[in-house]
Amino acid sequence: MVNQKLSSAEAYTWQVIQEHYDEIPQLSITDLAELAHCSLSTINRTVRKKGFSGYAEFRYSIKEKPLPNINGFSNEVLAAIGKNEEELLRTIHNISAPAIEQAVRAIDQAGEIILFARGLSTHAAVEMMKKLQLFHKPVTLHDDYKYMTYYASFVKENSLIINLSLSGETLELIEATEVAKTHGAKILTLTVTEQSPLVRLADVSLIGYKSSLEVNYFDLDVHSRLPLYILVRVLFDAYSIYKKQ
Repeated sequence: MVNQKLSSAEAYTWQVIQEHYDEIPQLSITDLAELAHCSLSTINRTVRKKGFSGYAEFRYSIKEKPLPNINGFSNEVLAAIGKNEEELLRTIHNISAPAIEQAVRAIDQAGEIILFARGLSTHAAVEMMKKLQLFHKPVTLHDDYKYMTYYASFVKENSLIINLSLSGETLELIEATEVAKTHGAKILTLTVTEQSPLVRLADVSLIGYKSSLEVNYFDLDVHSRLPLYILVRVLFDAYSIYKKQ
């Protein structure tokens, strides 16, 4: 299987690309290399690991989009709608085809699947569990720390742990995953944070995109899990196609 994990230089390059995403259609590979203080080969290696043939394909896959033209909404509401559109499109662009293939094989080969999630991410995990059950996969979901660590201690080498975490830094998931990994389980992580502990622990990771424009008026973790739902949808569309072949 292809290792899609980025090196430190590639991770920094990808971070620069994300920070200047809207400018990419106007930036040559030389311009970007100067911006990221890296070589042309580093840029090409980075985007290839993200599923593109090279920078040219990546560059032209990006479309600059104006605010949606929907009658009756204020600019503020249109901007909020545009944020959701941005999360949808950039999550799809962010998905690595080889990583999807690895995730599909991991699910298909697993003797048992255990889902770990907390907070609102649990709802995306419930959807994933129901879809796995339709394929008659033995699957359980745990959102309580004690249950996570308890069942993690009984996994085997044919077990698959699937983490769903927006931040990739959920402490309860990290500790339970570390336990499962010591027993030989395979780890799949769905998140929006590439440089995170759960990604570093994973054998395979699917990385979405979370808009920085979201406004949260509450001192609670109520951020949208839209990127996680998109990752779940794409993963199981791919798995359905795989099973029909």
